[in-house]
Amino acid sequence: MMSLAAWLAAREPPPPAALGSALGALTEDGAAVPGAVPGAAGAQRVGREALAFRLVAVGRERLEQALARPGRVRESAFRLLEADALLTYACEAVLEAEEPVGGLRRILAVAGR
Repeated sequence: MMSLAAWLAAREPPPPAALGSALGALTEDGAAVPGAVPGAAGAQRVGREALAFRLVAVGRERLEQALARPGRVRESAFRLLEADALLTYACEAVLEAEEPVGGLRRILAVAGR
């Protein structure tokens, strides 16, 4: 199985160090992406969509944290940037999935709630 940490480590360019807290929370447990099996391309694509929705969930959480402290608050700005990066990574992951267009639509539906 592919872990989220392994998927993130394979990104080019690598994730910025400033995203450490957001990505660390996702990768600490080393949880594998459901449906991802080494050597099985189709299963890995299915796993990419599961990975994408994990990223969306944490991205939404960071966005809610930013919205909780509106105004010119540096911490809120960082949470907003983290949300943007996580949602971008989610889109990258779903583009590697079996049905990328449907996956992107599902991300929009979930992220827009």
